[in-house]
Amino acid sequence: MFTLYHANVTGNPSNCSYPNEVKVTDAESLKSAVSCDYVCAEYKNNYRNGDNFIGSDCLPVDCDNDHSEDPEDWVTPEDVAAAFPDVTFAVHYSRYNMREKNGKAARPKFHVLFPIEFMFDPVAYADMKKLANSIFPYFDAPALDAARFFFGTNDPQVMIFSGSVNLTEFL
Repeated sequence: MFTLYHANVTGNPSNCSYPNEVKVTDAESLKSAVSCDYVCAEYKNNYRNGDNFIGSDCLPVDCDNDHSEDPEDWVTPEDVAAAFPDVTFAVHYSRYNMREKNGKAARPKFHVLFPIEFMFDPVAYADMKKLANSIFPYFDAPALDAARFFFGTNDPQVMIFSGSVNLTEFL
C-alpha cells in the first residue's frame, strides 16, 4: 500500500526525527507504524522539514470534525469512502477520537492515509492534498503541507478500505 516513517517517541510535537521505515501492507503493519508519532514522507537524514522532503507514496489528511458542533454534520471514514469511490485508503483514529478537547464535545477524529504514486516534488504533494480537500472539504485545511506529522497512539485503532485504484489514479 504505502510507506510510513515513525519516531522513537509518542506525543512529542517538537520531535523532528523519524528514522523507522514501515512498509504498510495490512492492518497489523499499519498499527506498528502508528504506535509512535509518524510521517508519511521520507526526509533527508530522517529529519522532518519541508526543505528535506525526498518523496512519498502516501498522502495523509486529517479529519477533526471541527466544521460543526452538530453531531448530524460530523463525517466518518465511510463518508470519505463515498467521496472517493473505489479508492484504497487507511484510517488511523487520532488520540482525541471521541474525546472532549478544548471544551468541544467528543467527536470522530481520524487520519486518512491514501496510497499514491511516488512523488518527489513537495509543492505538487501539497497541491494534491489541496485537491483532495476540494473534493472532501472536511479535511483539516491547515494540515495540508508536505512536512506534516501525526501523533501516534498507544493502542492504535485502524481500518483499511480496499479499492481498485489509488488516489493518484482517482484524481
